[in-house]
Amino acid sequence: MNRAMHELAIGAAPRLFAIVEQYDDPKEIRVAGYGLAYEDRAEVNSVEGDFRLTSDSSDHARTVFEISSKSAGVRRAHVIWLDGTRSTQPNHRQP
Repeated sequence: MNRAMHELAIGAAPRLFAIVEQYDDPKEIRVAGYGLAYEDRAEVNSVEGDFRLTSDSSDHARTVFEISSKSAGVRRAHVIWLDGTRSTQPNHRQP
C-alpha cells in the first residue's frame, strides 16, 4: 500500500516554477515570485510576500506579473520551471 500511495502522490504533485522579471537591460533580472502549477490552476506568491495569486495557468500568472510590474521598468516576465524539464507549455507535465 505504501508504494501505491507514493506513486499517487508523485503523479498528482504540482510543478514548481519561478517568475523571473527582466528589465530593459537583459542582464538585469530578478525572481519576482514562486509558484505551483496544478492541472487546473497555478498558485503564486511574490518573494516579498505581499502578493498572492491564483490563476488559470502559470502563463496567465506570468502575464499578470508582467502587466503589474511594467511601471517598475520590467520589460518581460518569464516562467522558469524548477523541476529540471525544458517544457515551454504552461502546465505540461513531463512523465
